[in-house]
Amino acid sequence: MTENKNAGAALLIPGLFVLLWSTGFIVGRLIVDSASPNIFLAIRFFLSFLLFAVIAMVLRRKFPPVTEWHKHALAGVFINGIYLGGSYWAISQGFPAALMALLGALQPAFTMVIGVAFMRENVKPIQTAGILVGLAGVAMVLFPTIGLQGTQSYTFVVPIIALVSVLSITWGTIMQKMSIAKSELLPSLAIQNASATLTAIALALLLGESRLSLNAQFLVALSWAVLILSGLGTYLLVLLVRGGSATKTTSLMLLAPPLAALEAWLLFGDKLTALQILGFGFALLGVGLCRKK
Repeated sequence: MTENKNAGAALLIPGLFVLLWSTGFIVGRLIVDSASPNIFLAIRFFLSFLLFAVIAMVLRRKFPPVTEWHKHALAGVFINGIYLGGSYWAISQGFPAALMALLGALQPAFTMVIGVAFMRENVKPIQTAGILVGLAGVAMVLFPTIGLQGTQSYTFVVPIIALVSVLSITWGTIMQKMSIAKSELLPSLAIQNASATLTAIALALLLGESRLSLNAQFLVALSWAVLILSGLGTYLLVLLVRGGSATKTTSLMLLAPPLAALEAWLLFGDKLTALQILGFGFALLGVGLCRKK
């Protein structure tokens, strides 16, 4: 009975994480006409900081020594501030959202390389094959939409920033497994969101962003982003990374773009082609191979 419960939890937590994480693409779509990217992110991160700080204090979780705060702050800059700020900005400059999602799907491959190089993670050939199969599936899901998005022209700097943002969350994820792995999770996430708030404010000022409309769509997107994406989604991500292999955890992100395509079909009436449905199957197979014991 205990083994069945453990097996159920082993499936439930990763499944819940990837389902929640995939809704980030929907949130990005909802706020495009309501707020500048980094203004939205600054508000989101600040409210997330308050959420984690209050919960940590209510539960009497021990905050790390002040001398260690810079490590947590740096992880927050990487996993939240630069990643989301850079990717949202790239999309706002005309970079196709589908291409941004495809770049984001490279994170498991980047994590695998860094994990082997810096943490001596034991990555098996079947996991490497799983990542390649999953990437193929993501490409199949996103390929039909690439020509429909990002009609603006953009300079060569934009795709570079998009790639930097993906490398940023990769390194931020690795940091959760290394320098801050032994700290209490909730206080750490509070510090990380505080530093991400400052990063988003700095980027908003640097880029001259000013658009903000407090309409119902913005408030729904903000509430979901704070309570579900940051509050629960990021918590589960860091929990999974600290409790297991970084490569196996990030391989779950291969399912985020296909799930987002299904969500867009349900919520916005976007079309789903046979190629995209087949790609979803490939992504599932890839993640299954990555997580095979």
